[in-house]
Amino acid sequence: MKITSIKQQVKNPERASLFVDGKYSFSLSLNELVTEKLKINQEINDADLKRLKQLSIDGKLKGRALEWILNRPRSARELKDYLYRKKAEPEQIIGLVEDFQARGYLSDITFAKWLIDMRRRGGKSDRAIQNELMKKGVSREDIAETLTKDSEQEQALLREVIEKKRKLSRYKNDEMKLKQYLLRQGFGYDDIKIVLSEE
Repeated sequence: MKITSIKQQVKNPERASLFVDGKYSFSLSLNELVTEKLKINQEINDADLKRLKQLSIDGKLKGRALEWILNRPRSARELKDYLYRKKAEPEQIIGLVEDFQARGYLSDITFAKWLIDMRRRGGKSDRAIQNELMKKGVSREDIAETLTKDSEQEQALLREVIEKKRKLSRYKNDEMKLKQYLLRQGFGYDDIKIVLSEE
């Protein structure tokens, strides 16, 4: 078998299509192409072809995963789950997670800071944020490092939420319903009592 043509892709200029014996066979990134030292009229055997096709599959998966994690901060658990859904092999998943962490593309600390900021802006309590971080696979140590408990800040957030909810008819005159809602949002009972007693 012989590589008869190598063409840069139009839709993705970072990849090249390789043709073996006149037929499209697989594609590689330009970096992979250089690393493998492939050229037109180069003879390849069945083992080489199989290895290069697997390299193509792995490269496409890595590219998609990188695009996915650069879209917004992600936790390592989220990436593992994403790769599992894409039917990646366990050793492939471990390799990509370690590679992206080493390059600084993937960090549970960065993800935790981003999520805390987003959820606090949305009026979520620290307890609710902590539960969400744990579900996303962030360790207790990383949560403790990023989610600094501030009673005054929590109460200020609680005041904002109560003010918004008081405008709704179902909470306006029903303090018990409002308390139940606030507890479901993860606010502490003592904080709820303090803030409601201020009204």
